[in-house]
Amino acid sequence: MVSSGRDLAWKPRLWERRASFSWTPDRWDMRSSLFSVPTLEEQIDALQPGDHVCAISSGASLAHSVVVPFVRRCLARREMCFYAIGDRAGEDVVAELTQAGIDVEQAREQGALTLLSAREYMPLEKFDASAFIAVFRARTRQALKAGFPRAAFLIEMTWGLELNLAHDALIEWEARLNTEFFPSERAIALCIYERQRLPAEYLQAALRSHPLAIVDDNLISDPYYEPPQLIAQPSEAAKVDWMVTQLARWAKEHEELRRSHDRLRALIENASDGITVLDADGRILYEGTSAERLLGYKPEEMVGRYARDFISPEDVARLIDKIHRALEHPEEVQTLRMHGRRRDGSIIDLEAVGRRLRDPADPPYVVFNWRDISERVQFYDRLRERLESENAYLQEEVRAASGTILGRSAGVHRVLEQIEMVAPTDATVLILGETGVGKELVARAIHERSLRRDRPLVKINCTAIPRELFESEFFGHIKGAFSGALRDRIGRFQLADGGTLFLDEIGELPLAMQPKLLRVLQDGEFEPVGIDTTRRVDVRIIAATNRDLKSLVHAGRFREDLYYRLSVFPIEVPPLRERKYDIPSLAKHFLDAACKRFSRAGLHLTASQLRQLQNYDWPGNIRELQNVIERAVITSRLGSLTLDIPASESGSSGAPAIRSKSREESEVITDKEMSRRMRDNMVAALKRSGGRIYGRGGAAELLGIRPSTLTTRIKKLGLKPD
Repeated sequence: MVSSGRDLAWKPRLWERRASFSWTPDRWDMRSSLFSVPTLEEQIDALQPGDHVCAISSGASLAHSVVVPFVRRCLARREMCFYAIGDRAGEDVVAELTQAGIDVEQAREQGALTLLSAREYMPLEKFDASAFIAVFRARTRQALKAGFPRAAFLIEMTWGLELNLAHDALIEWEARLNTEFFPSERAIALCIYERQRLPAEYLQAALRSHPLAIVDDNLISDPYYEPPQLIAQPSEAAKVDWMVTQLARWAKEHEELRRSHDRLRALIENASDGITVLDADGRILYEGTSAERLLGYKPEEMVGRYARDFISPEDVARLIDKIHRALEHPEEVQTLRMHGRRRDGSIIDLEAVGRRLRDPADPPYVVFNWRDISERVQFYDRLRERLESENAYLQEEVRAASGTILGRSAGVHRVLEQIEMVAPTDATVLILGETGVGKELVARAIHERSLRRDRPLVKINCTAIPRELFESEFFGHIKGAFSGALRDRIGRFQLADGGTLFLDEIGELPLAMQPKLLRVLQDGEFEPVGIDTTRRVDVRIIAATNRDLKSLVHAGRFREDLYYRLSVFPIEVPPLRERKYDIPSLAKHFLDAACKRFSRAGLHLTASQLRQLQNYDWPGNIRELQNVIERAVITSRLGSLTLDIPASESGSSGAPAIRSKSREESEVITDKEMSRRMRDNMVAALKRSGGRIYGRGGAAELLGIRPSTLTTRIKKLGLKPD
């Protein structure tokens, strides 16, 4: 076969691009319109500069079959379209285009669309191939000069009848366009031939001279097209050989396409996940074969129905929202969880991932990959229930381990009243007191009585954190934020979100860290180390210290504004030496707890040992008392306790202690004498308090009893408060 020149060189490119348009529904149907033959509008939209197309019209309205999609394509790509309307009235053409939704007036004002009569398009009296090509070139230069990237020609070929253009001349003209115009000019042409008005040999000539053809609403790579060099060959055998070769190539590429399609279909059918394609309204356009295994429906039973028929009603709105989001944002991947309804009525948990199919300019389809995650959901539900149960158990254990505030002294009573007042609020609390007085116990009591009791109480001991790690400990960090940051870490503030953060030993907080803490207290905002993203938290702060913060402020080691922000509601916990009335009850409580912990039974404190405990100053406060009791339980022998209290730290020397013990063993007081002493003691307390029973410095506080108890005793003894 003869093959030289531009026409045969570009033939394979056209062929490859048009191969998909030769699908046939009977061979490529996959139970969905999505995989059927592309529409004529899709085929025309795929045309590229340099394409030369012949359309054979069967008498149907050209405005709705060929013209409209071609004009839309030109306007969408900003090509200047020259529409030669032949012998039709311009008003009729404008009406047809307008009815199809094209703003003709605006397009004409912008110069994007030019309607030309036969004479305006081709102002010639006789056929001249060179003149025809000159007209094409002139119009193309006009488009480029006007700022359009390309020119497009839409030509109704009735003008050929007016010039009595013979079919041989037509072949010559079209062939020269293919060789002299399209290879170098940025243009595209679509020529329309009406079957009813043109003779058969004229239509045959049109097919022989156009590389592409639209016949019966299908765009094909024209197998009857003959390159100009082949037309010049005198041998009919060469023409036949060329046509046979073209048909063989078409058959081969068609078979390769079929095999590729079969492989794709096999992959889809063997996929473990479900594959569903939906339109903008949620109608199912395609359903993979996995649906039968997952939902119990055959794909053909689902195609054409709406997705809402196969999911729970409460998930429908979210699915439609995801579809619209995918259509509006093709680059985004949409994920959602929903409940699927199987044929047998059972419900399964589904996880779906969706994205818009093809380019945004194509029809609005969204493809979803989905899978059954029921087993995973059930596993996580069981795990969550287990964790919730363990969490509840651990919280109970923490409450039990943390204990309650024991004591009936005035100091303890005052602390409990303050706890009851401040706990229901979100006020910041500053707990003051010596080491070991139970500041953490007070903090836990405030949290347990607050509205945040169902959220965590997170503790930070400011003495246990290296200075360079304070910010990371408070606010967290991301991987690589500093040397040693091998993974992301959540800070204590984020862990305590919604709950309470207990800052123990706040007086040890470095000065450089104090303004960052102040910002969180004021605004509830912070940035993790290594990231600029601001995070917000809702945290209640309880701080504690055994240091004099006012002195630290005066010394410039603690910010004054932070001090006032922390001390909104100060609570001072009295040391154990000021509440010796509570020592017996505390000692018995610690003894019971230690016996249970160390599996000891039958141990008790004697009256002598209780007085010994009350006579000690307890510099370590309650923590030291607990340690002494636990040590006594551990060293106990034969049911006897031995208290190990350092004599040098006792409130009295060794000799007085012996005398006190001797007096304790020899002196016995009668009940009458005891009543007299009690009466004298109450009278002395009333005199010192000026007759006041209640409040700070009142007689009840001096005696270490409740005011109601003192009032009852006064009435019983017939005393007058004043």
